[in-house]
Amino acid sequence: MTMPRWIVLLALLLVACRAAPSTSPTTPAHQPTGMLTPVSSPRLPATATATPARSARAPMTATPAITGETAQVVTVIDGDTLTVRTASGEAVVRLIGIDAPERGTAGQSAECYFEEATATLRLLTPPGTIVILERDLSETDRYGRLLRYVWIEQDGRWLLVNEELVRRGAAVARRYPPDVRYADRLEAAQRQAQRERRGLWDACTAPSQSPAPLPAPSPRSGCDPSYPDLCLPPPPPDLDCRDIPQRRFRVLPPDPHRLDADGDGIGCESG
Repeated sequence: MTMPRWIVLLALLLVACRAAPSTSPTTPAHQPTGMLTPVSSPRLPATATATPARSARAPMTATPAITGETAQVVTVIDGDTLTVRTASGEAVVRLIGIDAPERGTAGQSAECYFEEATATLRLLTPPGTIVILERDLSETDRYGRLLRYVWIEQDGRWLLVNEELVRRGAAVARRYPPDVRYADRLEAAQRQAQRERRGLWDACTAPSQSPAPLPAPSPRSGCDPSYPDLCLPPPPPDLDCRDIPQRRFRVLPPDPHRLDADGDGIGCESG
């Protein structure tokens, strides 16, 4: 009876030892499957990094040197006038401090270098261009156009379009008080264009006379000479600043409407 029981126990022990190796391989068999899971996770930081890189290039508005309003060019009207889209809607912008050749009115041909001047502005600010509109003192002209200096980003720097047009001989420098912030720069650019005979200074016989409509004789008829920047009729009737939408314009003696209250040569400075 003792011998068969011992044999049975030995047989059971052998069976148990033989079964153990079959379970141990199962543990490493599952580990490679679990280690595959983190393989895709390193791709996520690359996507997160790319998004800021694209957005960092997008805003052209971030410039500490220029204070103005961001706009997008819609159309180029002529050599010194643009239509832009701002946060408030579309507006016409007249570039300050310059005068480009005019298109011409009914019965009159375009001035010398009109087409080339318009093409130059279109080259600098084609439709879709993001620009910065910088105001001087005046908001609009008598036609309701915004009076602005126009800046664009070019080759990593900010370019004053008004000045570049003058430098290329596509426009002439003009002082329109009180908006004369960059008048010295514009006149320096004009001297350079004249020396190098650029643009209209080479193509036109008398480029200094090309912007004839400023002022044109016929629209100025009936205008009092004391107000060269506006067309105000001589009295009567007597006009006050509340009757005139423009502010801060030149006043010359004798100032029959008494618009220059403090005698400093600038009319309707407040209000």
